[in-house]
Amino acid sequence: MTRDAEQTAKSAEQTATNSPGYCLQWSRERAAIGSKYPDAATAWRYAKRKHGDRKPPRGAMVYWLGGSSGYGHIAVAVGNGKVRSTDAGGSGKVATVDIGWPESHWGLPYAGWADNVNDVTIPGVGSEDMPLNETDLQNIAHRVNQTMGDYNSKGQNRDAGNKNPEQGNLRLQQIENVVRDIQNRVKAIEKKL
Repeated sequence: MTRDAEQTAKSAEQTATNSPGYCLQWSRERAAIGSKYPDAATAWRYAKRKHGDRKPPRGAMVYWLGGSSGYGHIAVAVGNGKVRSTDAGGSGKVATVDIGWPESHWGLPYAGWADNVNDVTIPGVGSEDMPLNETDLQNIAHRVNQTMGDYNSKGQNRDAGNKNPEQGNLRLQQIENVVRDIQNRVKAIEKKL
């Protein structure tokens, strides 16, 4: 069973050695994910939900491209701009380094991070809920209404002038209900697995 984000990061922190040149294998094994792609660059090419910022959440997979054979590099994010990387402590030695370390020491261009590797999602990566206050909710509702509007069965905007702020709230509630329904269905499927 795939490890969640925290378990993946802890596994990375507790592992001190690696087989040189096998960063993808080492990284995916921290998350208990099986093999699929031959190298980190290919894994990045097929990764879903890619992020280009340099703030990967704990337990995310972090990718670099290039290298002498073009295989790229992958490491596990451990938080606060740090990654746990194979060979960063010397050949066969895992070390915790800054996210920019593979660029500055190995010349590998940063690609980004993802919550998945080899087509398998690591549960809980970046899923920390941010508390929202009433002003945040009103702003979200207003933006949803602005962007998506609320349309009748004929495709006409019910509040074309965006004069009724409650239209946004109603639309947001509809979206929240759909998301909750999807979450409940996913949880039911996961229980069956």
